[in-house]
Amino acid sequence: MTGREGDPASTSALGGTLRRQALDLADLAADLAADVGGTSGTSGTSPATTLADELDRVGALLQAWTTDGVEAAHRVRTLDERLRAADLVVDGTRVVEAPGPSRVEALRRLHEREHLQELLNRVTSARAKDAASLARELARSRDTLARLSVLARGR
Repeated sequence: MTGREGDPASTSALGGTLRRQALDLADLAADLAADVGGTSGTSGTSPATTLADELDRVGALLQAWTTDGVEAAHRVRTLDERLRAADLVVDGTRVVEAPGPSRVEALRRLHEREHLQELLNRVTSARAKDAASLARELARSRDTLARLSVLARGR
């Protein structure tokens, strides 16, 4: 994770593609197990089935990340009217005064800025926690996929 969220449609599409591929792989793994009469691996689950499960899990995570991101963006957009009314804008993760003169009383603008900053902090904090969780899960998946790769090469 580099801190860039990417395009929500592309991220969701990737998640959907991973999940479709997982279903295809699971079907192929089941067919293969039926043809050879069993599974391999110590857990009784074939590496192909484990891979399919992992692809499905990561695909679901990416789709959930996208949904949560769209909801977070919506929560930020709900602040727009109040921001405009107080001559404030969002600059990154900060609520700041809009450029130029303001017709809004300074004390009112200050109180509104503090309140809107608090609301924005809640959204950005939740999103940061989600990003950290996704990064941990993707690292876990990388390790699982590396282990499966080594197993598939017979090392």
